[in-house]
Amino acid sequence: MMMDGKSDTHKGFVIAHQDTLEYIGQIDVLNISWKNRTASLAIVIGSKKDQGRGFGSEAIRLLQNLVFNEMNLNRLELQVYDFNHAAIRCYKKCGFVEEGRARQKIYRNGKYNDIIHMSILKSEYDTLVQRTKLTAYARDLEG
Repeated sequence: MMMDGKSDTHKGFVIAHQDTLEYIGQIDVLNISWKNRTASLAIVIGSKKDQGRGFGSEAIRLLQNLVFNEMNLNRLELQVYDFNHAAIRCYKKCGFVEEGRARQKIYRNGKYNDIIHMSILKSEYDTLVQRTKLTAYARDLEG
């Protein structure tokens, strides 16, 4: 469900339970540069009970399809705090790779933390989709 379809540089979507439409979170494509064919991703899963259940991964995969196949962008990037291990695992599972760090960028709970910069390119996304299809096909053959 789209929240804001008017902006040329930002598209926001609600993540909701399929059956009940109960709010789970939000996912956004920000800083869209049509000239450079790049954008940033931001996501939040609001409730602890909904975290770790695959909703974020599913939303990211749907957004990647939109960004790379419908919007024809080439690069999707994000930033994540180094202490957010669950999010980092999720992003890696969705094909994002670490490409840099802003060391000790934030101070939280008496400690300095890094901000990790991650991205995925269209070519990497296409490879990931192809591998996923081959794995599913192999499972069907075994089935």
